[in-house]
Amino acid sequence: MRNRSTQWLNDAQAVSRVLSRAPALDPHLRVETDEFRRRQQNVIAALNQAGFQAGIVYSDEHYNGDVPYLGGNTNISIEPVAGVIGKNGFHILAGLEGGYIAEQMAYRSGAQVHKVEMLKLADEEYPIDAERVEDVIEQAADCRPDRVALLTPRAVLPVSLFEFLTGYLGSVERVVDAQELYFQVKYEKSEREMELTAQASLICDVMLEGMLAVLKPGMLETQVSQWGYAIAQELGAEEFGFDVMVTANEANRTLIGKALNRPINEGDMVHLGVAPKRDGLTACERVSVMCVADPRQITPEQKYWLDFVEEAYRVGYEAYVRVAEYELPAYLQEQALVDYFKSLEQEDSARPGFPV
Repeated sequence: MRNRSTQWLNDAQAVSRVLSRAPALDPHLRVETDEFRRRQQNVIAALNQAGFQAGIVYSDEHYNGDVPYLGGNTNISIEPVAGVIGKNGFHILAGLEGGYIAEQMAYRSGAQVHKVEMLKLADEEYPIDAERVEDVIEQAADCRPDRVALLTPRAVLPVSLFEFLTGYLGSVERVVDAQELYFQVKYEKSEREMELTAQASLICDVMLEGMLAVLKPGMLETQVSQWGYAIAQELGAEEFGFDVMVTANEANRTLIGKALNRPINEGDMVHLGVAPKRDGLTACERVSVMCVADPRQITPEQKYWLDFVEEAYRVGYEAYVRVAEYELPAYLQEQALVDYFKSLEQEDSARPGFPV
């Protein structure tokens, strides 16, 4: 235990030195009420233009952006939430316990929180008179709508909510997939949103620098990732787009795995990824490194693949710049990467001896 404690304190000192160089960020910077009202009015206008009287959004701990974008409740925990927007503004639908959680943050958006039975945890009973979902929909729409715009992808919507909507409206055809409408509104970022994204990006840098400062053979992936979480929350991140990634050796086959109690060995390729959020705005940064004491220990084979990835990043970045500068179709950025990989297909496949 003494050795572990000593090593932890040594790592803490290394992280402290990284934090001493970190930029000063305001943890209280948030999206303000006027911004939420602008978002809501933009969505209402888009719905009206498309002929809808109401739109439905849904979020849970994993798919957690659609409701908070309008309702400000970025603190979703355990119970899912939904929302309905129409002529009379945005209304949050939450379980009987999740409703109290939503109220902690939703006040800043002006959204009203309604506690309904549908979104509570199974078999939980609370001494609260729940509201009817159909009443909330009609309160938001100021009428019984003929159709409802489904603003969240159908793939993540609970079957129970979809079945309720189709039963309430009388047919499946009246629940219309309109997620592109919502995406177009969300993708137009304000100055405050860009400011928060920039903060999240800076937090990414410090998280990775801190984890790389302590990374060494013999550590578990989780012993490295813990410092990413600590740094992020010290600098103002309250949530994450995904769990901190630290994957070593064979775990790199996916590039998307979370840190586990898996040892990092001398000479392992280690992938690290972070995605801190600032008030719902996420930045993402990832890096692959070799766990060696000296760069000269990196083998030619390892150097080849590191250079391969670095060049792919350059190709993708330059294509992204062209797309943004000349307002070209977004798929061209991805196509540039596909073409790059295709150009090296034979050489890459010859190294392991099978198609890559």
